[in-house]
Amino acid sequence: MSQSEKILGIDLGTTNSVLAVIQNGAPLLLPIDGSVLLPSVVGIADDGDVLVGRPARNQNLIAPERTVRSIKRKMGSGESVTMAGKSYTPQEISAFILRTIKAAAESALGQPVTRAVITVPAYFNEVQRQATLEAGAIAGLTVERIINEPTASALAYGYGINDDAHRRVLVYDLGGGTFDVSIIELNSGVVDVMATTGN
Repeated sequence: MSQSEKILGIDLGTTNSVLAVIQNGAPLLLPIDGSVLLPSVVGIADDGDVLVGRPARNQNLIAPERTVRSIKRKMGSGESVTMAGKSYTPQEISAFILRTIKAAAESALGQPVTRAVITVPAYFNEVQRQATLEAGAIAGLTVERIINEPTASALAYGYGINDDAHRRVLVYDLGGGTFDVSIIELNSGVVDVMATTGN
């Protein structure tokens, strides 16, 4: 894969988001504003500037009417949210987060990036998955694939890769906004989510 074909791995979380790329065959976390965790919070400052991450999270305490958090819970719902008197779709709010991630990746890699894989909870339905694709498009990303979070976790730890074994793995996803558990079946490099539940 050439440098120009780098694909971002994005965990677009309820509470925090994370960015990674594959480098030398292994995942490498890239910093976003100096940290590997970006708070999934968006706000509008007094001067009208869009705030993403820590500045937005900090503003939430004093100006919650100009701040949106946990937007992932509204993905695919058709609901809009109001921030500083203006209405936004969940896709638009998520796109602010994804744009910040994209800019951080371009800064770290020293090149433009337009392709990404984004993780979603295993229980996300097709409407929620489509909303995530739309958020990526608004942010200027071609979303190559939407991957279930527990599947991504299993793959990140090397289960199911170059392995002919047939096994079942129980994956706990203790996130900031949700707690999910999935049973994943791995068979000759194929990963299937057999069952999932969460709160």
